[in-house]
Amino acid sequence: MEIKKLAIAVGVSVCAMASGLAHANNVITFNGEVVETTCEPVANNGDYTVVLDQVAASALTAVGQYDAISAPFSIQVQNCPVTATAVGAVLASSTYDAASGNLTDVAGYGSDAVQIQVMDGTAPTTQVVVGDTTPVTYVPTVNNAATIPMMAYYYVKDTAGVVPGLISTTATYALRTQ
Repeated sequence: MEIKKLAIAVGVSVCAMASGLAHANNVITFNGEVVETTCEPVANNGDYTVVLDQVAASALTAVGQYDAISAPFSIQVQNCPVTATAVGAVLASSTYDAASGNLTDVAGYGSDAVQIQVMDGTAPTTQVVVGDTTPVTYVPTVNNAATIPMMAYYYVKDTAGVVPGLISTTATYALRTQ
């Protein structure tokens, strides 16, 4: 009787393992590219500070981009590979709203009601979505250099949560060449 129970237990275990292995032929492929060099930022070791003008809390009455105030800025690059004909930038941050692709406040503003939205400077209606890995625009390189224009805006996510306070957030950027 004990041998029968052991045989049944072993049989069940083998069947369970076999069903788990039935899908072992699925594959995940990872691709990357190592390039000789990429473009280098021109200013401040690649660090920038973008300052948006003050806005009255009472002016932020509608959900969406508050386009009365914008802050244009550019990422300037140099020493791009001679094979690069264009360069673009992608943004990443640990403090962003995945649903909107906007940067969220890290200064203790108190809510996510007001965010910072980054737009493409060459196509101002095109958002640079934080977390995307493909640039929305590539700008041509001239003499192995380029200027990538962008715009920053206040973005109201929730009008009920808008209160006066400082807003601060950060993003890193990576350069992609074509």
